[in-house]
Amino acid sequence: MLVAGGLPHPRTAHLVGLGAPLPFEPPVVIKPRFGSWGRDVVVCRDHAEAKVELERLAVRSWFKSQGALVQELIPPPGRDLRILVAAGGVIGAIQRIAASGEWRTNVALGGVRRPVSPPPAARELALAAAAAAEGDLVGVDLLPTPDGRWIVLELNGAVEFTDEYSLDRDVFAAASEALVLAASQPRQEEEVAALA
Repeated sequence: MLVAGGLPHPRTAHLVGLGAPLPFEPPVVIKPRFGSWGRDVVVCRDHAEAKVELERLAVRSWFKSQGALVQELIPPPGRDLRILVAAGGVIGAIQRIAASGEWRTNVALGGVRRPVSPPPAARELALAAAAAAEGDLVGVDLLPTPDGRWIVLELNGAVEFTDEYSLDRDVFAAASEALVLAASQPRQEEEVAALA
């Protein structure tokens, strides 16, 4: 969906089964299709590392039932930006800083959250990513690039957030109000059908 929408996103492929070759050359990140807290997310710098990690992950129930995502490694800068989007509007954001010696920014792995007001380009990209995925409430993880732009790393459909994400108002109230308002308005397709 992100690629089809013309949004910047690392090459990503779905790998099913242990014997399947990597869809592109390392370095790559291998991760569950549905996961959280950075659990079982690994970086593989060459084919030998990928083979070892895939063999290790192959015993996991999630791997047996879903396979894994293989994603082109974007050099980790030690920080990222998570923007919360509800009903087509930015309602919250946080910068996550990786723990010392860790490349993943997950708080569960020692990362820390810092309040941030996301720049306009990051907001626009997060809104476009949420729209491409048709997500009502999503967390959009963005990585900064060396040239000052942003790339969409992933979308979190079951995003976990705290009051630290609040921007100009309480993030939970903003999410609730945006979603209730969106649910109370007829969808554009329904309006078009009613006019036909």
